[in-house]
Amino acid sequence: MTAAIIASFIRGAHHLVYRPDGLVRPSRMSDKQMDAAKEAGRARAASYTAGVTIDLVTDGDEVSFDCSVVRPLHLESAAVRETIELARGRGDDREPEAGLVDGIDLYVDGAYVLTAPVADGPVTLRFPNEGHAPAHVVVYLPCLMSVAVGNLSTNGSLERAPKRGYLLALGDSITQGYVVGQPGGTWPARVSRVLGLDLVNQAIAGHHFDAHTLRGMKLLRENPPAAIVVAYGTNDWSHTASGAELVENMSRYLAKLADRFRDTPIFVLSPVWRADVDEPRACGRTLVWVASILCDECARLGLTFVDGTDLVPADPSLYADGRLHPGLEGARHMAAGVVEKLSEAGLVELLGGDHDGPRARADAQTSLRADAPGRQRELEQAVRTIWRLCQPDGCPWDRVQTHESIKKNMIEEAYEAVDAIEAHDPAHLREELGDVLMQVLLHAQIAANAGEFTFADICRDLDDKLVRRHPHVFGSGVSASDANEVLDIWSKVKLEERKGAADAEGEAPTSLLDAVPRALPSLMQAQKISKKAAASGFDWETTEDVWAKVDEERAEFSNEDRGSEAAAEELGDVLFSLVNVARKEGVDAETALRLSCDKFRSRWSAMEGAARERGAVLEDLSHDELEELWAQAKREG
Repeated sequence: MTAAIIASFIRGAHHLVYRPDGLVRPSRMSDKQMDAAKEAGRARAASYTAGVTIDLVTDGDEVSFDCSVVRPLHLESAAVRETIELARGRGDDREPEAGLVDGIDLYVDGAYVLTAPVADGPVTLRFPNEGHAPAHVVVYLPCLMSVAVGNLSTNGSLERAPKRGYLLALGDSITQGYVVGQPGGTWPARVSRVLGLDLVNQAIAGHHFDAHTLRGMKLLRENPPAAIVVAYGTNDWSHTASGAELVENMSRYLAKLADRFRDTPIFVLSPVWRADVDEPRACGRTLVWVASILCDECARLGLTFVDGTDLVPADPSLYADGRLHPGLEGARHMAAGVVEKLSEAGLVELLGGDHDGPRARADAQTSLRADAPGRQRELEQAVRTIWRLCQPDGCPWDRVQTHESIKKNMIEEAYEAVDAIEAHDPAHLREELGDVLMQVLLHAQIAANAGEFTFADICRDLDDKLVRRHPHVFGSGVSASDANEVLDIWSKVKLEERKGAADAEGEAPTSLLDAVPRALPSLMQAQKISKKAAASGFDWETTEDVWAKVDEERAEFSNEDRGSEAAAEELGDVLFSLVNVARKEGVDAETALRLSCDKFRSRWSAMEGAARERGAVLEDLSHDELEELWAQAKREG
């Protein structure tokens, strides 16, 4: 086991409180913020470790640490009681601290693995990592409990995860993650993963717009967040005495927040649906009114307003307590809506796109390896050179080319690269691969000029496809022990892709053989077509059966008039049958024919040499003399 001091692996805490027993208690609030929470009677909620994580990289498959519960779940809370009652009614007998109301979550390379119960003592979390590749492990500590942790260890390497920026979440119980059950499933946790950021969750259950809670944020202001999301309003509507007081509190809070984080994008969410939305409140106003005032204040202060009305559908089943707090599925809806608004504002793209998708997780997983490739500056330079050649003042030849005019070049350059491979000539191969790449870059630039697609689109689509078709590497629950299993996985994913594309377009699924390009040389087409048909069960039992088919097709060819169209068609059937013989025998027909061509070239060259030694040329020799030279060439190799 590899052990380390846990303090440097903790993310999302304002500071750490060290205890005599060697454990540390993460605090997500400064002392001044805690004082404000105490004055408001919210000290318990403010002490919970919502959003705090243990972040590490390991090539092992197990992580352990000690846990001490400082403040357990408040089982007398109405939301907690109602959540438990509803769950029991559904037959869910999980303990509240084991994922029903709260827990400890494990995420590996951005994907959820498990939720463990929160209890005093050692916590050991195991996860699949058969290849012992470096994995980014994130342990989410409880949202509704305060814990101290220590004695971190793994059964592999143990390193700190790369540093990232952070998302600051401010709000009440819905933002804190009340009764979601999984701390990694709260909407702020989900959003931070999409953005590729750490999370500092300073939400406090039961709180409202209170400018006093913005005191003591010096550390955050010195190291400002990448973005701030504020989600207050529902408690203000429930408990504030008048509409005027609500507006005053809201205005003072938002103005102070905007002033303290002038260079940080701030998004303000209006309240989500509540089952008691039609009940009268002391302020005499509706939740819709609260949203309209928030919208006006955001416009006045230059903040981005997000309408929360439709973020979580008005369906009690999406609320863990049936009335107020979104459950796991409700939090998913809320996070998706928030991400959509952040994307519309350009923040997601600014931060490098969606970091929570399969491709992004695969890239993050790969980047953890010490020898992973960095930026490919030479490729970027080649892209710019091709672009320059295609400019109005560039190369007269390059700038007039079209996809059609250079399509044969792609084939020629590919074959020249194959020649270099077969010649075992690395220097020549390097050059020919460059020529193949030039064709790709030139087609991409032609497409970009026509507004069709760009080289970046090509790379993105390729990367997505590689990740999608290698679930045994980048996914979970799929494994492959040899190349044949990999090919099976690849084929299954391709079939699912075609079916999904057809369903999305409302069309009938495309034919199995539509995936075989008609532009391929005929021999290659025949190989691919016969292989796909055989994979679907349309095949002969033995090679002898195929040879019988060859004889049958040969007889049909012999019955046709010499040089006729029918004879050509029957000869094609003979060749197609021979391709199936090759497939049944595990021989690549294209390679076999290329070898025969190379062998014929070599023997023909030897015949020409022998003829020159006789002072003759092949064209002047008789048939018997040619046969003699051919036999000699065969004997000599």
